[in-house]
Amino acid sequence: MKKLFIIIIIFISFQSWTKADDIRDFQIEGMSIGDSLLDFMSKSEIKNNELQYFTTKRDYYIVGIFDDLKNYDQVEIYLKSNDKNYKIKTIAGMLKINSLDKCLSDKVNIVKQVDNLFSNINKQSDIKAHEADASGVSKQYIDQYNFNKMNHIRVECMQWSKKMKKERNFSNTLNVVVMADEVHNWIMGGYK
Repeated sequence: MKKLFIIIIIFISFQSWTKADDIRDFQIEGMSIGDSLLDFMSKSEIKNNELQYFTTKRDYYIVGIFDDLKNYDQVEIYLKSNDKNYKIKTIAGMLKINSLDKCLSDKVNIVKQVDNLFSNINKQSDIKAHEADASGVSKQYIDQYNFNKMNHIRVECMQWSKKMKKERNFSNTLNVVVMADEVHNWIMGGYK
């Protein structure tokens, strides 16, 4: 029941996006691309919540938020390394949903709402292997709305392989992602 309530809240939160034409107008948990994360967290909170996805320093790093969220179980914020302004480059809201059937069903409902809001924006749907899993077993079930360049909003079911769940402690999730093109290019370049 909690998950259904959260899905309904997500639908309602999309209503504020109806007149938006710039990816920076979209919010997840009140945050938008281009905002300073310092408006939401202190420098020490940012440092203490940095997710250790990488063993070496990269062009971007990821901060996780797990507490006091209204719509999601977890939010991940991508920041450019050495950016003293802590400008948000990508925001991902995640709901843990283990069942693929349940995730796909909830995703269809969200996508219908987003389709109604963005009828003039190019949308692509796909199923693909996740870049982080070299085995190709982990899958993303994606509906992506492309703005200018590679800026996009993506609604996806992320289904990790048993090996990735065990080794990296990943969970299957329903994600709503607002991503700037520069982060997309970084990911496509191998997360360097």
